[in-house]
Amino acid sequence: MRSQVLTAHSTEASRGGVILAVCLVTLVLFGPGLKTIVSLGLHDDRYLQIVVAPLACFVLIFWERTEIFSRAAYSPHAGIWVLSVSALLGVFAVSAKPGVESGTGLAIAAMILVWMSAFLFCCGFESFRAALYPLCCLFLMIPLPSSWMDRAAVFLQHGSAAMSYRILRMTAMPVLRHGMTFSLPGLDFEVAPECSGLHSSLALMMVAIVASYVFLRSAWSRAALIAMTVPIAIIKNAMRIVSIAFLAARVDRWFIVGPFHHRYGGLVFSAVAVALFVLVLAGLQKLEKWRAGRNFSPRLD
Repeated sequence: MRSQVLTAHSTEASRGGVILAVCLVTLVLFGPGLKTIVSLGLHDDRYLQIVVAPLACFVLIFWERTEIFSRAAYSPHAGIWVLSVSALLGVFAVSAKPGVESGTGLAIAAMILVWMSAFLFCCGFESFRAALYPLCCLFLMIPLPSSWMDRAAVFLQHGSAAMSYRILRMTAMPVLRHGMTFSLPGLDFEVAPECSGLHSSLALMMVAIVASYVFLRSAWSRAALIAMTVPIAIIKNAMRIVSIAFLAARVDRWFIVGPFHHRYGGLVFSAVAVALFVLVLAGLQKLEKWRAGRNFSPRLD
């Protein structure tokens, strides 16, 4: 019995050592591309997901570690084809010109595929399938073209402006809108691109990716929770815009030029997004239970 325990521990240690060695090698080979995307994620609000994705992957694998590693076994043949594809991508990435977005994206994709092939090699198909959702989170490290992120910011900007106008129309405040410009009694303001709330939307989406895996079971409910972060972010952003504009028009212009707008407002109205998110999550959990009960057919002997 003691020898079996020691053998199991040595196998786990060797498995972890192989994965660690592969990760260290890829960090050296793809170091320039990794350095580029880390700098992008730390200094550009449009790429928050790059630095959060590895942490999300680690947390989810640790959360389901018992299920994932209970049937772990070496499977060298299964990991060869993934390693071959990642090697081809690596060749293309190395040959790409430095600084080109597609070249960096290919390098990161190749690095992620190498990590996944190492996991498949060391843990086998069953563990790989159980860990597929967390492992796929790593693909969020691949930087999307800046033009795509700008379009996402414009979409959120226009959505927030439209929602703000609807909310203002429901109040007693007279309002005129021309594009992104609003006119209230004694106050004109513009919903600028900086007011799109892209950074907070990405943060909420990353929370949804983790929470959906932990608290939900079906693929449709997980996808619904992640998709609902977009309207939640727009509603939260619109409530922030309306509140600040209302206070600036009726109380004091300090609310639109002071720190409440530029520093603290986002934190205050994040509570609105959290509340809406929790309500949606609770509703999806109840819907899952209802569907499970509806599909359950008791056996009659």
